[in-house]
Amino acid sequence: MLPNPIPEIQRSNLSSTILMLKAMGINDLLNFDFMDPPPAQTLLTALEQLYALSALDDEGLLTRLGRKMADFPMEPNLAKMLIASVDLGCSEEILSVVAMLSVQNVFYRPKEKQGQADAKKAKFHQPEGDHLTLLTVYNGWKASKFSNPWCYENFIQARSMRRAQDVRKQLLGIMDR
Repeated sequence: MLPNPIPEIQRSNLSSTILMLKAMGINDLLNFDFMDPPPAQTLLTALEQLYALSALDDEGLLTRLGRKMADFPMEPNLAKMLIASVDLGCSEEILSVVAMLSVQNVFYRPKEKQGQADAKKAKFHQPEGDHLTLLTVYNGWKASKFSNPWCYENFIQARSMRRAQDVRKQLLGIMDR
């Protein structure tokens, strides 16, 4: 066992951190005075990811899109998804999906009712993937007028849904700026 844990900055995806630093005008990241400097390869990987998302230009400077992405308190790929959704005409859906991705444990499965919980969860399942399953859950809750009893009947965590609703409102506010 290591005497001290490895600092998070040395073991995590730095795309969000790099985007934030770039938005603050800090461009020379290789010489930036990090308290616990991340490995150079981790920095380069994050820069490459941001370039692939068009958040950085060929010189590693923040693009107009990158500046917009930095306004969102989330991973850059999700921020770009929200921004792109405007042009694609699917902002309502993407807002809901991203909000649902921000919460944990949407479904619950009590030991004494596992079969019932599994059957209810199966009704929301979308073969196209988990993102659309989460969208179906959110839209069902919305159709119930955001009802707590609906959550209870469907083995959905009402607290998680309210949190997703709050996140969605926050993201909508950022998009409307």
